[in-house]
Amino acid sequence: SVALADRVDGYQFGSTLSLPFLSPDNASLVKRVIEVDRPLRPSELSRTMDVEGSSLSVTLHAASVTQARVALDHLLSDIQLVVQTMSRFGPSSQNAGSDTGSKLKEPSLEVGLMGSWQGVA
Repeated sequence: SVALADRVDGYQFGSTLSLPFLSPDNASLVKRVIEVDRPLRPSELSRTMDVEGSSLSVTLHAASVTQARVALDHLLSDIQLVVQTMSRFGPSSQNAGSDTGSKLKEPSLEVGLMGSWQGVA
């Protein structure tokens, strides 16, 4: 988690999240998929993503706390969908579910998520 000390480009709230993945390739794939959908109102929301090792670092800046909350909710929902899709249809999943009656546990973002919203003064 990174604390943001200064107002950034007129945005009042900011947060940096670090999302760990199993490999740099997985982090890069999630980044490429999520980057396709740009923020609808760039004057009210800014998002940058970088791959650092096997982690995806996402920085959000928003004009209001409501926009920050909605953006974070949508981002995490999108990332969770990508991770679940990778788990279900990725190369390693081809053999994982071959046992009859075995149920794959869906991946979750609840464990390992680091970051918090910081008011930018």
